[in-house]
Amino acid sequence: MLPNKRIKRLFKRLARRISWPAMLFLIAGQAFLTYILFFLAGEKALINHPLEFIYYNMVVVSTVGFGDLSPVTHAGKVIVAFWQIPSGLIVFASFIGKVTQLFINIARRNMDGSNDFYHYNDHILLLCWDDHSTRQIVKLILGDKKRQDRQILLCVTDDIKNPFPDNMAVSFAKLRTFSDKKELDRVGISKAKRIIVDGKSDDETLSIALSIATFASKDANISAHFFDQTKAQLLKMHCPHIECSIDNSAKMMVRSMQDPGSSQVTEQLLSTLTGATLYCFQTPKTQKEVEFGVLFNNLKSQHEMILIGLSHFKNGDDMQLNPPLDKVIKGGDYLHYIANERINTDDINWQDI
Repeated sequence: MLPNKRIKRLFKRLARRISWPAMLFLIAGQAFLTYILFFLAGEKALINHPLEFIYYNMVVVSTVGFGDLSPVTHAGKVIVAFWQIPSGLIVFASFIGKVTQLFINIARRNMDGSNDFYHYNDHILLLCWDDHSTRQIVKLILGDKKRQDRQILLCVTDDIKNPFPDNMAVSFAKLRTFSDKKELDRVGISKAKRIIVDGKSDDETLSIALSIATFASKDANISAHFFDQTKAQLLKMHCPHIECSIDNSAKMMVRSMQDPGSSQVTEQLLSTLTGATLYCFQTPKTQKEVEFGVLFNNLKSQHEMILIGLSHFKNGDDMQLNPPLDKVIKGGDYLHYIANERINTDDINWQDI
C-alpha cells in the first residue's frame, strides 16, 4: 500500500507541475517512439495504418487490452513489455491527473469567485451580498418569464463561497474592492446592461455607485437602493442617470392603514412571481405622436395591458402617473404598464395605432 500511495502522490505532483504543451509533447513522443520501435521490429500489422496504430496504442496504455491486436515477433513483445506499457502508463496516468486537476481548478474558481468575466456582454451585475435580499433579487429576476436571457453576475467583497453553485444563470466573482478599475474590468463593467447596487449600508451603496458610474456604460440601467433619502439625493446630484430607490416601509404602513389591501397590491405589482406585474418599455423613436387615451385603449384591447404612466427619461424622472387622455406621447418616451407578463416593444404593431 505504501508504494502505491507514493506513486499516486508522484503522479499528482507531476500533473500539477507539467504544462499542457509539455503533456501533449509527452503523449506524441511516447506514441512516436513506440511507432519507430515497432517499425524496426517488423510489426507491420500494428503500424500499417496510422489510425490502427493509434487505436492499438491507446488500448495498451489505458490497460483496456481488447486483444484484437498484439505483437507477433519476439522483439515486438519485448518492446511492449519493457517500453510501451511502462511509458504508456506513466503518460496516461499523468494525462488523467492533469484533466482531473483542470476540472478541480474550474470548480474551485467557480466557488471562490476568482474566474475572469471580462468576456461577458449585455449581462446583469449584482454588487454586494445579503443572504436574504440578494437571493430574493435573483429569484425575482429569473421569475420574469419573458426577460432577455442575460447572465447574472454576483460580485462581492465578502469572504464567502459561491452561494449559487448549482444555478447556471448566476455566476460569482469575488473582488478585492469596487474602486479598482482592473477588478471592475474583470467583471465586464463597461459591457453590463443592468447593474444593481445594494450595499449593507447607505454609505457603502453610495461609495460603490460613485465608483462604478465612471466605468459603466452610459446605456446601462443602474439602480441603487437606499434607506436615507439624503444619500440618494447626494448620488443623484453627481450621477443623475442612476435610478435611486428609497425604502418605503413607513409609507406602506400608512397606506395599508388608510386603504386596506394596499400592501397586497404593491407586493403583486413588484413581484414577477405571481399575477399582474409592473413593467416598462420605450416607444420606438420613429413612432409618430399619439394621444395617451388612444394608445391606452389599443394596448388594453390587443394585449390586455394597462398603461399607468409615462416619463421622458429612462430613470423615471418627471414621472406622470395617470396622465390625461389627451396627453401626447412622443417617440422615445418610456411607458409604464401593468400586465400578466412582459410585453416588449417588438410585440406591438405600432403602425396600426
